[in-house]
Amino acid sequence: MRGRRQRLALVGCGLLAALTSACGSTVQGASTLSPGAVAAPGSAAAGAGGDGLGVPTPAAGGSTAGTPGYTAGATTGGAGSAGAVTGPAGAGGGGSTRDGSGAGVTPTVSAPGITATKVYVGLAYSSDAAAANRAIGAAGAAASYDGRDVYNAVIRYANTHGGFLGRKLEPIYFNLSVAKDQNAQTQSACETWTQDHKVFALEALRNDILRSCAEKAGAISMVGGDGVKSTFDRFPHFVDPNAIRLDRLGNVTVGGLSKASYFAGKLGLITWDDNNYRFAMQHGYLPALASHGVKPSIEPVYISVPQQLDGLGDMTAAVSSAVTKFRAAGINHVIIQDGPAGVWAGGGLTLEWMNQAKSQHYYPRYGQNAYNLPGNSELPADQMDKALAIMESDDDARYDAGWHRNQAREKCYEIQAAAGLPVKSSNSEDEAFASQACDQIFFLQQVINSLTTVISSDAFMRIVEGLGTSFRSAVVYGTRFGPGRHDGADQVRTAEYFQSCTCLKYSGPPYYPD
Repeated sequence: MRGRRQRLALVGCGLLAALTSACGSTVQGASTLSPGAVAAPGSAAAGAGGDGLGVPTPAAGGSTAGTPGYTAGATTGGAGSAGAVTGPAGAGGGGSTRDGSGAGVTPTVSAPGITATKVYVGLAYSSDAAAANRAIGAAGAAASYDGRDVYNAVIRYANTHGGFLGRKLEPIYFNLSVAKDQNAQTQSACETWTQDHKVFALEALRNDILRSCAEKAGAISMVGGDGVKSTFDRFPHFVDPNAIRLDRLGNVTVGGLSKASYFAGKLGLITWDDNNYRFAMQHGYLPALASHGVKPSIEPVYISVPQQLDGLGDMTAAVSSAVTKFRAAGINHVIIQDGPAGVWAGGGLTLEWMNQAKSQHYYPRYGQNAYNLPGNSELPADQMDKALAIMESDDDARYDAGWHRNQAREKCYEIQAAAGLPVKSSNSEDEAFASQACDQIFFLQQVINSLTTVISSDAFMRIVEGLGTSFRSAVVYGTRFGPGRHDGADQVRTAEYFQSCTCLKYSGPPYYPD
């Protein structure tokens, strides 16, 4: 959900969507306008011993070129273990791998964006999203730093700590403006990343344009936050490392809320008027509710997606009308399936709904997940009071309450601080962006460094399906991948928001819901 998936912002990692792909998951940050476990046997991280952080320990006589806190390490020297990857040139391999006998094997390259020295990746940022978030009154959703600087800090670290099969990762950036149509811009990004430049992987950015673009080019598409089962079926080389696909999220949310005895009175549902969100409602929420004997009191309401800033007025009017409808129908329990859509990176529907509900003196009890930004300071505290949330986000130390520290997150923020970009808990947008950037880059590193014979999009996805629970995320409590399971976020926990302390209180530790 952000994820993974949380931001209350426009494009990018703020409320408005244009900010970046990092905004696609369910990270619990500000809403924005968009632009673990020990490695499972047989997983990509298994093989050599472990240090408890998912970093392979060296074979006898070897050294480790890994990333503390991530299963992105590479064992070098010694005899090597089956499938272990050597580090960058000068650290024992220059991009070759070990076949188990210690003999060097050079993988065959059968993918775009790979040279003898570089792996190219397409990343997005927004030069105007921060200003746009301030303009709509969501200053707390404005990022402190240029998105390129945040990415570059992680990339520099990864390039010098494990590398990418002896190569360096090289970003190709695309500027997404919140003032322009998002679909038109993503088409331009497609051309930049697959025609003007050849990339091995690119950001999916909240619609099928770039996922389709990547498939045609033989590249990997990553991070969306808006995928459903049909999305992953149609785009077999799309992976969302720290998100729960929307229809599965419906099942997870309803199941968790039912365990927490949320369902009572009259229930209303609202989401985006978008094919994937409609699919999630029809194939996720409604069947899950029916399985628990719950029937919504009225038909779900769908809100049109604004594709640029000047569409926000129409959205506000539609939300206000829906609030009036729910209030008149006596709806006292509301589930808003929010998420990245159009200019919103996440949290936008929740923000508009709660503001309009407050203006109409309407205070239902909310059933939420991470896309609703539970506890976010940009949302009205009286609206959130007693809201129950089933959430997977762990990009801030306060989400560790009753659990253990997220070592991957802490290492991520250390990397940013060392680069002169300190991540403060007072800015959830900075936390969201930094943790997402780390997950994207270190996920690529872990998978690429596990390729032993062929570097291709097919081989990449085979490694993804063998990760199990080994990828340690800076964004969510825990991940799990497998055959046909390309949306990685999986551990969730139940939280309730209290206006009295303006805080979330957890009822138990994270658990795997499916």
